[in-house]
Amino acid sequence: MDWVKYILEFLKVVKAGVAGESDLPAILLGIVVAYLTILISVAIAIFSEKKEFEALDRNVILDHIIRAKRLLLYLVFTFFPLLFWNGSLPWTRILEILSWIIGIVLMTKILINSYHWMKGNKFRLRFDYLRDLQDKQDMEEAWRSVWQTENINFKNEQEFFSIFHSTVNQLLENNEKR
Repeated sequence: MDWVKYILEFLKVVKAGVAGESDLPAILLGIVVAYLTILISVAIAIFSEKKEFEALDRNVILDHIIRAKRLLLYLVFTFFPLLFWNGSLPWTRILEILSWIIGIVLMTKILINSYHWMKGNKFRLRFDYLRDLQDKQDMEEAWRSVWQTENINFKNEQEFFSIFHSTVNQLLENNEKR
């Protein structure tokens, strides 16, 4: 039950931090910096590996794994509360800690997705991305990347074709409705 002791000790630090008597903002900032350091290292590793489907993989990584469009928001959740900590009232510090926790959870999700990309079945993630893809420019780029890749195993090629067929049918239906 050592983890119970650690949780109780952490809660004491949080309580003291909310009351303005501790180094809680520095601790929280240190955790955010550690996360960013890990995230940068992971991003370098992901983007430096050889990719079969160059454009598709880049889009999957940016839009589906890292969620680059939302990353700035996640950083706001983690840094913004710490900027105003010293001038905050004790009850607003609780909201600031909740905001920080939300940001850390979202950044943890990015790291978990990155791990699955590096160690898992990339095809499953590629298929998921292609099924959800709505942007026509990204769609054209991603599908060009798929069809220009050689030596795709038969099962994966069938799945690509199935998704492509479904996407084309959906686009045709949307055109007919207009």
